[in-house]
Amino acid sequence: MIILVLILIGIAAGYALRRVKALKNVNRTITVTICFMVFMLGLTVGNNSELLGNIGNYGWQALLICCAGLAGSILFTITVNAMFFKGNNTEKEGGGNE
Repeated sequence: MIILVLILIGIAAGYALRRVKALKNVNRTITVTICFMVFMLGLTVGNNSELLGNIGNYGWQALLICCAGLAGSILFTITVNAMFFKGNNTEKEGGGNE
């Protein structure tokens, strides 16, 4: 619950401060921060001998969950695109107002 509240506070602060020029370069710092966090996650996993000892048991389950999540995301994107953006493709390609 704390994470959701922090996200909502961040959204409100971002909306309120959207015209501040100093915050225009936040995207670069976000990318660096996410890369650092992924590196630290890998470091933590690599340092956990119990997890690495059971990688054979967890590995196939993690792969299955990853593939299912990816397939679900693709199907959801295709569905939302078909439902909400069906007529917009012809206008962007230049076939609409000529």
